Amino acid sequence: MMNFKEIDLDRIYEARQRIAPIINYTPLIRSYILSEKWGKNIALKLENLQPTGAFKLRGAANAILSLSESEKKRGVVTISTGNHGKAVAYMGKKLGIRSVVCISELVPKVKIDAMRNLGAEVVIFGKNQDEATDHALQMEKKEGLFFISPFDDPNIIAGQGTIALEVLEQNPGTDTIIVPLSGGGLISGMAFTAKAINPKIKMIGVTNDTEPAMYKSLKAGHIVKVGEFESLADALTGPISADNKYTFEMCKKYVDETILISEEQIAKAMAYALLKEKLVLEGGGAAGIATILDKKALSFGENIVAVCSGNSVSMEVLLNLAQLHKEYVNLNF
Repeated sequence: MMNFKEIDLDRIYEARQRIAPIINYTPLIRSYILSEKWGKNIALKLENLQPTGAFKLRGAANAILSLSESEKKRGVVTISTGNHGKAVAYMGKKLGIRSVVCISELVPKVKIDAMRNLGAEVVIFGKNQDEATDHALQMEKKEGLFFISPFDDPNIIAGQGTIALEVLEQNPGTDTIIVPLSGGGLISGMAFTAKAINPKIKMIGVTNDTEPAMYKSLKAGHIVKVGEFESLADALTGPISADNKYTFEMCKKYVDETILISEEQIAKAMAYALLKEKLVLEGGGAAGIATILDKKALSFGENIVAVCSGNSVSMEVLLNLAQLHKEYVNLNF
């Protein structure tokens, strides 16, 4: 196993400088409604406003810009549930390099279309992410492409860690950060960075309650194999490879708590975000809000930030959810 301690604060600052021309320094907005409702200072970090609609652009930009010229000429291949693939495609188009994204049959059409519109070669292979990963690794060998992990890579982790730098500049008094949790690239980078600056900050990971890979692995103390399923929060589903080098150990060390949320909670949070905060959020992007609506994370601090990680959802789905849960939102908020 490689030592994740090769990821240090200098690496985060280097990533920040490297990706600055590519990414947006996203707003941190105070949610008046949630703050008043719960008597806390609650803010939302709007990574859904990145050029590709999700935080994943930070890590992908840092990883691809770190490649040598010869590596870039080879082209890149990756696996994705959507947002990482969009980010890799965006960078490929910007730099004029080939980008191939391998996905499983579970990835929603809205994300497939977005990746193709950005110029990626999208390869749909297999019924789950493990099968898509195997295919991507075969393409790496056969076609000489450079493989970029969606989360278990030091440059990906460092890129995502730059969000924490922004949060603590925008609100130095932040004592709790709530982060969507899947493979752990986002929360690993953010938790390491935040605690390097202020060790007292609480880092809370949120994931869906059906087959949560990192949650189960952390509870077991080792990587646990999980199944895959369709979910509103498709960005939070999928396995962690048994040869994980970074994110599992970093989550063990730096994440204070992991919280499970249901499909219904995710749906209500998406509806709330649209109807009350006027934000378009996909299921994973609304995970932090879901924990706040349910009060699950409110015991950790007074100055709380929830990362709104992405907006990759079809408007048809979102509007249907808003209609379905309008009464709940209007009654409670």
